[in-house]
Amino acid sequence: MKLFMWNVWNAEKRVKLHHRYAMPMMMTMMMMMMAMIMMVMLRAADASVEATNATCKHATNMWGDPNPNIFYVCSVADQMPLQLHCPQGRGFFNGHGHLGCLPYDQWPACRPTVEPTSSCSGNGSATAHAKDQPWAALDPNRFYMCPGVNAAPLLLDCTSGKGFVQTAKTRGCADWSHWRREMQCEAYY
Repeated sequence: MKLFMWNVWNAEKRVKLHHRYAMPMMMTMMMMMMAMIMMVMLRAADASVEATNATCKHATNMWGDPNPNIFYVCSVADQMPLQLHCPQGRGFFNGHGHLGCLPYDQWPACRPTVEPTSSCSGNGSATAHAKDQPWAALDPNRFYMCPGVNAAPLLLDCTSGKGFVQTAKTRGCADWSHWRREMQCEAYY
């Protein structure tokens, strides 16, 4: 009989210990899972996460950088901004009802004034490209050049930290602040 009562008492003690230690452990594991899920979500946008020295502009929203390849979100844990990168072929756009990494061909503003062609032939507007080289691509990180008449154009990249500007005053790769100013794009990040 004593053995049976000891087992009942031991079972009660185990239940109490279970509630005492298992619940906080489960809560800790759930918090770790949530943190991992948030990191995966942040990396889902091809995000290489880097802390910056700036302070958060928005506690719950994202905001852009002069470089359209970069945007920021505020870290929930320490209220510090995390720098994220848009996937290739997309840029961060904030305006005209959009907020996020949009494909460059869907940007409602900040686009070249003339629709770029990818031809070096002597027909129509492409003739202008033969003499006015280089010319803009839809992706501001890139531009076209013709190696010769009727040749396939080369799609080239600007160096890191620069975007291609093609206006009446400027043609070439410029730093992103200059690119924003020339493309009348300062309000869209």
